[in-house]
Amino acid sequence: MPEEFCYENYDFIKRMIDVVKRGLFLLSVGCLLFLFSANAKTGEYEILNLTTALVLVIVGAIMAVQGKKRNNTQKD
Repeated sequence: MPEEFCYENYDFIKRMIDVVKRGLFLLSVGCLLFLFSANAKTGEYEILNLTTALVLVIVGAIMAVQGKKRNNTQKD
């Protein structure tokens, strides 16, 4: 395999790994926000925090899955 080919793919793989990391970060922030959106005393959820958490979880999961798929297809 020529060296130029490896160096060209390295930048793309590095960007895809960054996308996966950002997606996992959004996913973890969304999970924490979901955890703290409940009021333990009353047993009720704060709807704004809950919807924000769900949006962050969905966006983070989509970013992580797409980045992982692109990274796997690039390695093959």
